[in-house]
Amino acid sequence: MIRPDFKKMGEISSLALILPSSIAVGLAIGYILDRWFKSEPYMLLIWLLLGIISGLLNLWRGIRKYLKENEDTGSGHNNPEE
Repeated sequence: MIRPDFKKMGEISSLALILPSSIAVGLAIGYILDRWFKSEPYMLLIWLLLGIISGLLNLWRGIRKYLKENEDTGSGHNNPEE
């Protein structure tokens, strides 16, 4: 019987949320600064780009970390019980 590995499932699902959450934070900061400085749409675009770049970098780092951890522990494909 194959048991689900909830830790790995949690890590993968958190990776899926990194990019959209970074973009949302960038948009929110840009929107607030645009309203405050009355500089529409420049701050929104700048912070959107920063959010996308930040999200992609964090996603790349997270994937590399996940793959490195799984490479060290093995992928579990050699389990004779399967």
